[in-house]
Amino acid sequence: MIENVTQPQTGISHKVQRIFGLDLMRACSILMVFLAHSIPINPFANLFPFDYLFIGVEAFFVLSGLLIGRIILNTIFRPRISWRSIRSFWVNRWLRTFPAYLLTFAIHYYIYSPSPNRLFYLIFVQNIVTPPPGFFPHSWSLAVEEWFYLLFPCLLLAAAYMLGNYQNRHRIYLTGIVFVILLGLLAKLGYHLLYSQHFIPYLLENKMLFPGWKVFDSPAGNWDNMRKMVPFRIDSIAYGCLIAYILEKYSLSQKTRVWLLVAGIIGIVCCFPIIKHTIAQGKANFFTDVFLLPFCCCSFALMLPYAVSCPRPGKWAVKLVTTISLTSYSFYLIHVLILERAINLYQNNSTEAFAPKWAVFAGAYGIIYLVSLLMYNLVELPFMNYRKKLSPN
Repeated sequence: MIENVTQPQTGISHKVQRIFGLDLMRACSILMVFLAHSIPINPFANLFPFDYLFIGVEAFFVLSGLLIGRIILNTIFRPRISWRSIRSFWVNRWLRTFPAYLLTFAIHYYIYSPSPNRLFYLIFVQNIVTPPPGFFPHSWSLAVEEWFYLLFPCLLLAAAYMLGNYQNRHRIYLTGIVFVILLGLLAKLGYHLLYSQHFIPYLLENKMLFPGWKVFDSPAGNWDNMRKMVPFRIDSIAYGCLIAYILEKYSLSQKTRVWLLVAGIIGIVCCFPIIKHTIAQGKANFFTDVFLLPFCCCSFALMLPYAVSCPRPGKWAVKLVTTISLTSYSFYLIHVLILERAINLYQNNSTEAFAPKWAVFAGAYGIIYLVSLLMYNLVELPFMNYRKKLSPN
């Protein structure tokens, strides 16, 4: 959920050109998330399993991984990885993500009744050791990203120290990616073994797990809560980082990029029947617990090489897609809050005398879009401009 720009190869102009393919993926991803969360007011809800479109969040993860990977390769390692370069990276990330997040947190804090541990959201620990509570529920994915931004550069610095070479950026970077991916897979494997071997009741009884883990004490665990906890999702962003490494290290032909795009689309399509016959029926298994989310992330990641090189269409199409992409972060932050009001308003006026379902659906989207546009221009953009003053390059 960060910006995607590329610097033109010139020493004269400081203008940036957005990458249309990445904007398109981001625009599609935020629409997928909106459709997944707006089913009660969606007039076409019976025509398609829109609730499965929650996988749009996985696209956000790999997009963030690609862009963060490119930033890390071309800033933190220039000239060599150090605490100074890492601190600069953190400041840039936090100026990009914190202001709009803190504003949305304040709105939730004011509107909702007091809930325990809601201040944990200020430091993104709401879903580290327990499933995320109901307050500000969709912030779970932002916590995953923030912890990756915090920990991954530290891991790279540790890898540089262990390898004894602070300047071999490709070797250090790839070592960090492999470590994070293996860590995420092992965490999900551990989760599967805990509930499938009936260890959770014992650990809860002996107070070796937090009480919140009681939701996993069932014959098939609780897949949806698992996918929203940081330890089980930290690898999601690494798949996008891996693509950033591949694109910098190797020259892929356009034909290869097209084939990767096709493979990625097929992978995403395959996710729907898998979800339908396993997760949706409460029949999670070893594959869905350990490999389904990485499979989904890899499918989206395979689309990235083509996305960064796909041709730009007409002016109006580019403008529409770019605008949706630019506001996607604020849209994601605020959309659940407004959707809840729209859904309650419609359900409390069950007859269509209030408004047709399609009108409520379209109105909710329009309001969310306008609010996100305001947030982008009044909150995000000023801090991004301030960030450019701090580090113009």
